[in-house]
Formats: sequence, structure tokens, C-alpha cells
Amino acid sequence: MLRERISFFRKLVFAADLCLVALSFQLSVVAGSLWQRNGINIYANDSLIIPATIIWGMVFWFMPECYTIRLRNIGEILFSSVKTGFISTGLFLAYIFAFGYLDESRFQILLFSALSVVLIGAFRLVIVAFLEYYRSLGLNYQTVLVVGTGNIAKSFVDKLIVNSRFGLKTLGFIDWEKRSDLWRYRDIPCVGDLEILPDYLKKNQVDWVVFAVGRKFLGRMEKSVEICIQMGIQVAVLADFFPLKLAQKRADNFFDSPLVFYDTRPRSSFALTLKSFIDRILAGIGLTMASPVLLAVALSVKMTSRGPAFFRQERCGLNGRKFVLYKFRTMVQDAEERKKGLIRFNEMKGAAFKMKDDPRVTRLGRLLRKTSLDELPQLINILKGDMSFVGPRPPLATEVADYDLWQRRRLSMKPGLTCLWQISGRSDIPFEQWMKMDLKYIDNWSLWEDAKIMAKTVPVVFKGTGAR
Repeated sequence: MLRERISFFRKLVFAADLCLVALSFQLSVVAGSLWQRNGINIYANDSLIIPATIIWGMVFWFMPECYTIRLRNIGEILFSSVKTGFISTGLFLAYIFAFGYLDESRFQILLFSALSVVLIGAFRLVIVAFLEYYRSLGLNYQTVLVVGTGNIAKSFVDKLIVNSRFGLKTLGFIDWEKRSDLWRYRDIPCVGDLEILPDYLKKNQVDWVVFAVGRKFLGRMEKSVEICIQMGIQVAVLADFFPLKLAQKRADNFFDSPLVFYDTRPRSSFALTLKSFIDRILAGIGLTMASPVLLAVALSVKMTSRGPAFFRQERCGLNGRKFVLYKFRTMVQDAEERKKGLIRFNEMKGAAFKMKDDPRVTRLGRLLRKTSLDELPQLINILKGDMSFVGPRPPLATEVADYDLWQRRRLSMKPGLTCLWQISGRSDIPFEQWMKMDLKYIDNWSLWEDAKIMAKTVPVVFKGTGAR
């Protein structure tokens, strides 16, 4: 099958990528030796070539977009190569620092990273050129017969025509609904109605029959699908049943049952895994470095007002998971009981409570909130994996219960210590705008966006903007 061939092709390219990484390392060693005028020594730094190849291989393995070549333009292909190189270089540098290879040549390491990006990018260009030449000869094409004449079918054929490098040619349409006489779309004919399908398959070379019909016709497909299978024709059903704007679609198997997934979260599982890894490393470092401050604040809270130093409260995390959030206590001990009598003073429209000059906040609590020191214990939540450094702020279960349907989507990302709301005015932002900012963050998420939000958080914390 075409999918199996693609899988085999990607494995070959993956193996070639690893060879190019190893070659880049050896070339950088030679260049480094010449640069230092020590003579050529191909065995220098040989203890690093294996971990370097493993690190690059892991990044390649968890970034399948690096191997989507036929359906992307050259710019997208090269961008994936550069992106992979940057991530791999960062992990390689972390490995060098972690295991004490601090005396290694910086020139050689940087040259290795640059060479790997250049050689892998050049290799992709060679593959693209080869595929285009191969297709221009009319070789290795598979033919497709499309069942359906509506917008779904036409849109699918448009994609086949635009992405001709995929190697699929449309033979014609089958008129599923018998709505019209014979017609043509983009010079592709309608070859007849569903009754002629068996005869057409007998008389013509057809590799694929694609059912591109609306969901109301799914019940009528079984007999036609069975005919195709009996005749040994590969069958595909377009699962674009729901034209959802926000969700990304992907098909997969679950215990041998085909499923179509609709997901609104970021698609890059590797980047999300890396985000979680970085979060826990930084949280561990932060807790260690901030331990004197944590101790001093805890003692100050305990000495200036009755009650525990830490405030524990159940919040909603990823997809509504409950977890205990830790903060330094900034309110009086019976703050939750007093809240009922203050609801009428709520200044935040929507499912949240914000009140200027809240009488429940202690004098020290106002200072802690102004400097955001009350949030420091949430490093424990990040270390445990309940939270991230960047993400929508974790809400109360009572607030979630009052969300509008579209606001609930903010829980599809792990909650964070800071977010767009935090750097844009915090309590000065209206509730609905706050929710929209969180969804904007989710829809445009990347590690780079997280880094920018973190950088902008520092001056906001020092200024105390919007803190209450």
C-alpha cells in the first residue's frame, strides 16, 4: 500500500539522516584540527559522536514533520531542517554541560551543528528534485476514482491536483446522488453513477476508490465498499464529516479500530514533552535557589497573622483534573467564609471574583501580591507536573462550572504560573477578554512564545502591574 511505501521511505531517510549527522561530526573534527593547526585527527572527540547521533536521532524520531516531503513546499521543508537543528543543538549543549565536556572546542561543536543543518537540508532538496523528476516521467503514479460530486469531492480533487508530487491521478467522479447529466470538473469527467462502479473497475486500472460523500450517505456505502474489497481495490473514506474550524483532525488506530481525532491543542507532542521537561528542571533549580526567600516569607506570614504560612486550594488543571495549588497565605484565616458576604462587590464580570481593596487581604499579603512572591510555592506544583511556567491560570471548580462552553477550552492546556493575561494587566483585564487571551495563547502556542511571555513577565512583576 502507498502508506506502507511512505513508511519504508521515511525509515530510509531517517537512516540517511543519522549517517549525515555522523558525517557532519567527523567533518567538524577535521576542520577543528586544521583550525588549531594540530594536524588531522579523525579520532578527536570520538566520545561525543555517539551521544550526538543519538540526540539528533531522538529529535528526528519525535518530529515526524521532518519526513513529510511530498506535500510541503521547499520553504517548509527547509524550515523543519533548521528547527530540528536548533533543538538538537540545544539538547547537545545541555548534554555537554551536564557530563562535563567543557574543554571541547566551541568552534568544532558549532561547526558540527551548522554542517548537520546544511547537509540534511541539502539532502531534502535532492529528494524533492528526484521526486519531481520521477513524476515528470509519468512513473510510479497511482490512480484514484472519486465517489461523490459535491464540495467534499471537489475539494479533495483540488488537493490531489495541487500536490501532484504525491503521485495520485484522478480518473473521474462517480455521481453518487444522480443529480445531473455527465459533466467535467477541472478536466476530470464524471464517468457515471454508482450502478456502473463494478463494470468500471473491471475495465479500468484503478488503484484507489475514495468515497467523498456527506455523512448522511454513510449508511449507503457498505455495499459499494464491499464490491471494491471483493475486487481487490484499495478503499478510502474521507472522514471530513464535521467542518470544525478550531479542531485539528488526525486519523489513527485504537485496538485495530480506525478512529478520527479532533483536537484543539498544539499538535507537536515532542515540543510539549520538551516543555514539560524544561519546566521541571527549571522548577527544581528555582526551588533550590529561592529556598532562603521561601523560608523568610513563610516565617513572616506565620508571625504577622494567625493561620498557616501556606494556602492550599483545589484548582482545575489540564482537562479539568483537580490538584492542590500552593501559595503563601495573603488573606485572613477565614477568607473563604467572608467571601460570601463580599460577592456583591465583585468587579470582574464572569466566572471569577476580583475586588479592589479586598478587606480579607493582610498587610503583608498586599506586599506579597504586589511583588508576586505569594506565587513562589507554585514551583512545587510545576515540579510535580500539575502546572507549567507558562499557561492559562488555574481556575476554581466553581468558576469552571459557570464557564460558557467556549471558555472551557482554556483547560485543554496545562495551567501556568504566568500567561498573556499576566503580562497584559492581570486584574485590570475584563473576564471575557482574559478568556480570549488564553485561547489565543493555546491556538498560537510554541516554545518561542513561551520564552517571550517569560521574558515579559519579569518587568511586569517588578512593576506590580494589575496586582491585587
